[in-house]
Amino acid sequence: MLNYGWRKGYIRGLNCELTSLPDARQGSDPTSIAFYLEQYQSAETPWIVSELRGNKVYNLFKFRTIADGDSANTIVKISLANMSFNNGTFDVLVRDFFDTDANPVVLEKFTNCTMNPGENSFIAQKIGTVDGEYLLNSKFIMVEMNEDAPIDALPCGFDGFNFREYAGVKPPFPIIKNKYDYPGEVVYNPPFGLASGADDIVRSNGDNVRRTYLGISDTIGIDVDYYSYKGKQLPLDICTDTTGEPWNWRSKGFHMDVNASAITIPDVFVTSGTPAFVCGDAPFTQDPENAENPYYRIYARKFSVLAQGGFDGWDIYREYRTNTDRFAVGRQGYLKGACPSIKYPTATGWGAFKQITIGDATQTYANTDYYAYLLGQQTFSNPEAVNINVFVTPGIDYVNNSNLVEEAIDMIETQRADSLYVCTTPDYNMYVPSSTNPQDFIYPQEAVDNLDNTGIDSNYTATYYPWVLTRDSVNNTQLYIPATAEVTRNLALTDNIAYPWFATAGYTRGIVNAVKARKKLTQEDRDVLYQGRINPIATFSDVGTVIWGNKTLQIRQSALDRINVRRLLLQARKLISAVSVRLLFEQNDAKVRQDFLDAVNPILDAIRRDRGLYDFRVTVSSDVSDLDRNQMTGKIYIKPTRSLEFIDITFYITPTGASFENI
Repeated sequence: MLNYGWRKGYIRGLNCELTSLPDARQGSDPTSIAFYLEQYQSAETPWIVSELRGNKVYNLFKFRTIADGDSANTIVKISLANMSFNNGTFDVLVRDFFDTDANPVVLEKFTNCTMNPGENSFIAQKIGTVDGEYLLNSKFIMVEMNEDAPIDALPCGFDGFNFREYAGVKPPFPIIKNKYDYPGEVVYNPPFGLASGADDIVRSNGDNVRRTYLGISDTIGIDVDYYSYKGKQLPLDICTDTTGEPWNWRSKGFHMDVNASAITIPDVFVTSGTPAFVCGDAPFTQDPENAENPYYRIYARKFSVLAQGGFDGWDIYREYRTNTDRFAVGRQGYLKGACPSIKYPTATGWGAFKQITIGDATQTYANTDYYAYLLGQQTFSNPEAVNINVFVTPGIDYVNNSNLVEEAIDMIETQRADSLYVCTTPDYNMYVPSSTNPQDFIYPQEAVDNLDNTGIDSNYTATYYPWVLTRDSVNNTQLYIPATAEVTRNLALTDNIAYPWFATAGYTRGIVNAVKARKKLTQEDRDVLYQGRINPIATFSDVGTVIWGNKTLQIRQSALDRINVRRLLLQARKLISAVSVRLLFEQNDAKVRQDFLDAVNPILDAIRRDRGLYDFRVTVSSDVSDLDRNQMTGKIYIKPTRSLEFIDITFYITPTGASFENI
């Protein structure tokens, strides 16, 4: 990529000491790239734009990755291909990020897409949308549509990428392949003042058009780091806006049409008159009829684009996900929410505490990861917007982050009431620098005491101990992580090979895919943990690590202190709600009550046949007062099937002459 940029004259030199633009409100202090004013987020592409229409192009749609976090930037690349003006169609290829144009690895392919919402081939309907209007069919991407986009347009390029600004230097920009090179074509001719001569002229070997994509192309190189999250600048109104403002610098985009060079980037971004696109070398507003046009053949009409901005959340450089509840408002650590100084020794700015004087008033601001994670949890609070049945917070534990855990429990119990929450039990004092000192280990009885001290009492919540050693194949190492990930995997396994009302534990559905548990529990350890409502991760010589518990965190003994019974009720509630809602706004008479019984009884009968219930009964009230309130009152009585957790066997030694027929 650097060689290509040098040959093309894009690169004049490299400056490795870039600093951000100073802000007047901070005096001479720069805005540090170590501080982020954003929660975790998904990566997204720039707007995909239409063909040239007169003297302008229209934003059509953009793609957003389903995955979030920094890793989302390097999961997929998206190619748009086979544009046909005669048919009004195009293809969307979801490719592996690290494949090559010569050997593309296509993960998903959506063919003959259109921009017309009235057709079944409408791109939003084929892929799925961010707002949920269209069902998500892709495993990797979502579409965000521009409502004002022309319905007969085709994607012919993409807008520029936003990037942060630096003092005294031009921000980095992606190098774009804008045309196909042909054999013998001059790609570099040294200017005067440099070495000259025929040997200095660089000529292309030519592109295989079938195996070359325009736009972002590996044939000229891709700077992977360019697409990672680069923070935001201070908000315009620091009193009311805590999310920050996007950076105002925008790179050039790409457009297939050579005449799109007349379109400029608006003044708000960069100097007026700067071309908005790196353009192709031929017109492209209709299917070309001239064989000399590089877009004459349909397989030549294609380009690739990448997504940028996926982010893991506030302060990705901290070793642990959050730094106890001290970073909540009113706590001791709130005004010390700065990023560590190791990564950026001179980092100062909006991430740290700051006193700002407006008129006669002085107010203190701070950035803290506590509220970043709290907001992240709350994004799942609406069950009508996000459909889940298990909620986990692996890096948040009830010892160091009890407030966040309690907020999560409250959300699951009161706002969702349809999911099981798996919280983390710490087995090590993670905030002690010596992570291998045995005295920092939290033993089973201490773990139970820690749980008791929190006062948590919830049959929607479960927890597991100890942590397990997992192989990190990406970094070629091993590390201990909470058992939460494996518990979640086994819950999914249970749903796939059995039903939610089967216990996720034991030899059939509880095998943990780990190297080993941090502590090999004895029978006494397991008894201590289970009596204390913590599910053990046991270790056996024949199968390795196994989930060996089925308890929720409910204190009172009842059927709901078992996970499989709680999940039975959650599943039954979800199924019955789905059929009941269809009866709303029907006539409230005997027929609608019978319709309710006809819909609910088969559901419960199916659960009984699948060993979830011993028996059940459904009743519906026809009380006049219910009719006057426009409501229907039903009652469901169930006898849940409980899991087998204890086997009591007694051996009797009998005389040799005794007959077993009499026993």
